[in-house]
Amino acid sequence: MKKAGNAGFTLIEIMVVIAITAILLLIGIPSMRAMAERNAVAGHVNALVGSITLARAEAIKRNTPVVICRSTNAETADPPTCASSGTGWQSGWIVFMERSGTGTQYQPSQGDVLLRVQGALTDSGGIEQNKFIKLQFRSTGLLSTGNSQFTFNSASLTSNQQRRVCVAMTGRARLIDNDTDLCQ
Repeated sequence: MKKAGNAGFTLIEIMVVIAITAILLLIGIPSMRAMAERNAVAGHVNALVGSITLARAEAIKRNTPVVICRSTNAETADPPTCASSGTGWQSGWIVFMERSGTGTQYQPSQGDVLLRVQGALTDSGGIEQNKFIKLQFRSTGLLSTGNSQFTFNSASLTSNQQRRVCVAMTGRARLIDNDTDLCQ
């Protein structure tokens, strides 16, 4: 006849497993936070570059000027408006076909057509634009405002998480190196 043995873990085994798990968590959590910030910045870059690409393509396709502008009420107002000052694009933006001739505000009553609305990016450390509060694409796809640069910051504002996007006068948006590339 077999003797019944003890089933389960000893207190020492459980404490060793808990200690190893705690050490792995202490090592892994900062890396996870940095990865989450990198992914958030990449998502913000993709959202803005996608809107810029859409604006340029629609300007060419529809043979009419298209504006992308910073908006502080993109999701809350009807109609949303372009911000009149400031450089923080993390508050959101709108893309519209500019048919009213003003080039400064979205005016649906004057024939402007809203193409895209991007609400506030809440997990952003900021998206700063160096020159203008809007970008306007001519019907040829060229920028009427000149080249522009956007700087994307992570929520922790660490410089190694920062990304820059250059929009050349040709309308092409590209990711540039933080230290060496100039926006031309």
